[in-house]
Amino acid sequence: MRSRLLLSAFLALLLFGCGGNSSGGGNQPPPPPTPAVVAGQWEFVAVSTLNPGATYPDTLVEANLSQTDTTVSAGTAATSLVPFYSNQGGYGVELPVQNVCGGAGETISATVSGQNFSFTLIEAGPSGTYTVTGTATVNSNGQVMTGTYTSAAACGFPNDAGNLTGTLIASISGTYLITFSDGSTSNATVTEDANHNVTVSGIAQGQAYALTGEAVGGGVMVSGDIPEFGQDAYYGAYLTNQLVGLFPVVNNISTAQGDFIFVNSEGNIGLVQPQ
Repeated sequence: MRSRLLLSAFLALLLFGCGGNSSGGGNQPPPPPTPAVVAGQWEFVAVSTLNPGATYPDTLVEANLSQTDTTVSAGTAATSLVPFYSNQGGYGVELPVQNVCGGAGETISATVSGQNFSFTLIEAGPSGTYTVTGTATVNSNGQVMTGTYTSAAACGFPNDAGNLTGTLIASISGTYLITFSDGSTSNATVTEDANHNVTVSGIAQGQAYALTGEAVGGGVMVSGDIPEFGQDAYYGAYLTNQLVGLFPVVNNISTAQGDFIFVNSEGNIGLVQPQ
């Protein structure tokens, strides 16, 4: 009888132990989702829905994003903002000289959880700090983000909100044809190295020229002397599918994804097309 009682107690302990382990295993939290890989050169098109009538209602956010696990960032040297407008009456692009608060640049800090991208963009300067926050969803191939942004009033600018579309930009190295606003053209070779340093070499008005600078996202800021236009700073913005819809024709030429709008400090606009 005693041996039967001991055996029954032993079996009960085994059953209790197995049940306890099974219950504990079922309560384990699921592993966190694998973060999307977003490191690279990105061009974001921010289109205001709150202030569509502003002089420059839209902005290009250019960024070379760095990523460690779920943490993403871009410092002042890897971020630039380019306000622009486009409508039936024309278009305009502002060269990235200083931020809205009178400072020298912007920074981006962000996190990625699965395909969800959450960011904060800060512009700081003598007149204060302007903060933009937003979220976006990264598509399955990691090459497009879509989302929204909001910002509170600061530095003399009103509060804002709108839609955001980001496109991953490949290296811009290659050969191009530049058509300037006066109808003249120039063949050019563009080289971008691993540190995003850019060299543009070509011939205009029968004279060779060379421009140097850097690429941030889908934006290229270079300087040098182009015959007829002289010593100047030049900015090129990569045309995504969305921007082709906003800038369908430049200098009487239909645009396509992969083209660039090319402007100098006086606002003269050229179209740069890959060959």
